[in-house]
Order: sequence, then structure tokens, then C-alpha cells
Amino acid sequence: MPKQNVDTVKRLYEGLTAFDIDMVLGTCDPEVVIIAPKSLPWSQGDYAGIDGAAAYFASALGHLDQAKFDVEELLPSGDWVTALGWWSGRFKETGNEFNVRFVHFWIIRNGKVVKAEGVSDTVPIARAAEAGLAPAAS
Repeated sequence: MPKQNVDTVKRLYEGLTAFDIDMVLGTCDPEVVIIAPKSLPWSQGDYAGIDGAAAYFASALGHLDQAKFDVEELLPSGDWVTALGWWSGRFKETGNEFNVRFVHFWIIRNGKVVKAEGVSDTVPIARAAEAGLAPAAS
């Protein structure tokens, strides 16, 4: 089961990097819950269900013209997969870039994400979203 869970998370990151919302949503359970920091420029906090996941991921990717997840480690433990790495992107509107460390927690059941929560330094992301401001050092 841990290998299947890790494979699900790998596919999700591949979909995010490719801006392939259908691929991302294909890794999610219909009742998925996403908990995201409200300090992200596109986030309202908590999202529920596949429609909520679609809204969150579409909004995030809609703000960016590039995004890359350099996943350094995927640590499975039962239904959990913890991902550690670096996330970089560039905002369409400002052209500003960010590069931040992340820790994402994924709960997987039957090969699908049922809960997701991320922790990252959102200050450089929020700053990069602001026109006329140079991104904060990461």
C-alpha cells in the first residue's frame, strides 16, 4: 500500500507541474478535503469535495505561468505520505518569481487523496504576487 500511495502523490505533483488539472483531480477522492493557508494569494483556506479541489488548484495554477515542485522526499506511513521539497513559480500578472520550502501531508485511501494540508513559507509567494515589489529572499 505505501508504494501505491507514493505513486498517487507522484502523479499529483506531475499534474501540478504540467498544469494538468484533470490529472491532479484524478488523484483525488470525490470527498477530498484541502486545507491551505489563507495567506496564499489564491486561497480561501479550506476546500471540500472534488469541486473544492478543482477551485483551489485551478485558482493556484491560474495565477502562475510556471510552477515546479522539486520533491526531495516522499515519506509513507500507513495512509499518510509526507512530501518535502522546494516549490518555485512565476506569477503571470507580475512576472515575479518565488522559491520556497514545503512540507505537504497527504492522506490516501484506495489510491486517492482524501485529505491534503501544506506548510510552506507563504511570505515570498504573497510578495511575488504584488506588482512592483521584488520577491522576498527565500
